[in-house]
Amino acid sequence: MSAVDHERRAVELVLGTTQYTEALAALRERTGRPEEELRAESEAALTEMAAFVDESASKIWDRMGRWLTRSYEVDVDTTRLAELSELGRKHSLVFLPNHRSYLDPLVLRAATSGHGFPSNYTLGGINLAMWPLSELGKRSGLIFIRRSSRDDAVYPAMLRLYLGFLLRQHCNLEWYFEGGRTRTGKLRPPRMGVLRYLVDAFRANGNTSDDAYLVPVSIVYDQQHEVSALSREESGGTKAPESLTWLYRFARAQGRRRGRVHVRFGPPLSLREALADAGSRAESDDLTEVVPRVAFEVAHRINAATPITPSALVAFGLLDNDGRAMTLAETLEVLEPLVAYVRRRQLPLTADVDLGRPEGLRRALATLVREGVVVEYAGGLEPVYAIAPDRQHEAAFYRNTVTHYFTDRAILEVALVQASHDPLTDTADHAAVVAATWARALALRDLLKYEFFFATKREFDAQLRYEMELVRPRWIEEKPTAKEIAALVTDSHLLLAHRVIGPFLEAYSVVADRLVTREPAAPLDGDALVAESLGVAHQRWLQQDLHSPESISKDLMGGALKLAGNRELLGPGGDELRQRRQHLADELAAAVDAIGVVRSIAVKH
Repeated sequence: MSAVDHERRAVELVLGTTQYTEALAALRERTGRPEEELRAESEAALTEMAAFVDESASKIWDRMGRWLTRSYEVDVDTTRLAELSELGRKHSLVFLPNHRSYLDPLVLRAATSGHGFPSNYTLGGINLAMWPLSELGKRSGLIFIRRSSRDDAVYPAMLRLYLGFLLRQHCNLEWYFEGGRTRTGKLRPPRMGVLRYLVDAFRANGNTSDDAYLVPVSIVYDQQHEVSALSREESGGTKAPESLTWLYRFARAQGRRRGRVHVRFGPPLSLREALADAGSRAESDDLTEVVPRVAFEVAHRINAATPITPSALVAFGLLDNDGRAMTLAETLEVLEPLVAYVRRRQLPLTADVDLGRPEGLRRALATLVREGVVVEYAGGLEPVYAIAPDRQHEAAFYRNTVTHYFTDRAILEVALVQASHDPLTDTADHAAVVAATWARALALRDLLKYEFFFATKREFDAQLRYEMELVRPRWIEEKPTAKEIAALVTDSHLLLAHRVIGPFLEAYSVVADRLVTREPAAPLDGDALVAESLGVAHQRWLQQDLHSPESISKDLMGGALKLAGNRELLGPGGDELRQRRQHLADELAAAVDAIGVVRSIAVKH
């Protein structure tokens, strides 16, 4: 059967379902357009997205994948793969990886190959549908979808039907639910569109299809060629459009060895159970409440599965040292308490993390030196290391792959500083001091809610108590005063706030300051505000008025804009709006000042 016949067969199977007939009737009623016109448009949309798996094409695709990923050795958790393979015998699996690289789908395909999985039907942006690879991809299960279908009622309806058809065929699916590659290294907020279509399709299938399982997947690279380009985009540069020329250059760049790519799988999530659980906790059965709950649970599981790499830890240690180069011994001194903390919490590590000894740290530094992210100066008494000039964003990318493990600790540090500097707590009893600290922590959590996937407030409270126990065992029984709480930060050998949340709060503070200058009654241009904030942040960095160059970030400043929107600060309004904007700016400035206190203590140590 030819490729055209395969596509045509899949389209005809969808067109022949009662779901299609019902969808067509609903479209006709909603749009008022003639049925013939809607039928032709829906058939064209289905033909555009239809894919199939051809054995000969898949072999060619796999050979190309091995060549494009030749920079890496794939390190995969085979124990979890065996469990998933068994689960996949009865149910459709929906693989939901994080997205760091254009190579991610090829890496995941290689990781699952030979473990009893059929080829995934992988949804990808139509911007990558470049002939002739697009034809080969479609014959290997790649579904090219439009990046936007705004004001188009037909295309989303057909995508729902096609996903439902694939579920009824017991196919495995895959897509990258962040909607694009991360620009900062951390997991981005999920895009709900395709997941919403999947949920719609799953519900519409009713009892005609088995349960489906969402599979969280973490993909982490020791080094990435793309990071430099992503960093330029974050600083305000423009993204190079995908083309055959771009693909040729990208393929050539993969010729260098860049270590390993680590693939880990989180516990699978029953879609039926997840919908029931999310629905029971939502205020209504409205999918606009239910789907985000499911997506955030998947995101939590991706983060929890993400292994900590040597590159992430080294970047962690070298960033935010006031630009000072460090010897091997000094770098070890910074990393030792961090590694001890990681091991105490039993966080996942890659097998090659061996930074407690000079030789292990030297190897990790050497990989970053080869990439040009770290510079080594060996012309003195002993070698010293520092983040290379203008490569801070790239180093931050590696560090940010694991910052989610340290956000609660970082927030606690800042909250302790703020509470201990509050005059109201000087003479307060222990309960009042703790309440003040917790209130500050919750306020910081709210400031950062568009950057990190926080647990529920009850779980967040438990995590803060756990972190306090690590900082000062038996703190509940001993009831420390405000002065003693301040000493918890001063005496600590592990201070993380300036490295973990400092850049985010600085970026937010710049945006909030610029927002205050806007006339509240005038319409606000969000893109213009972000562009201006990037320029102001760069100026402040050059004037040494900004501590973290990673704060000069389009993505982070976009998060600040979301926060302002959530607090209804975008306008239009009057003097009351101006005051509320100033309140946010003051709140962020106070948080940045507290970060500065933590930083100064850390540098002295």
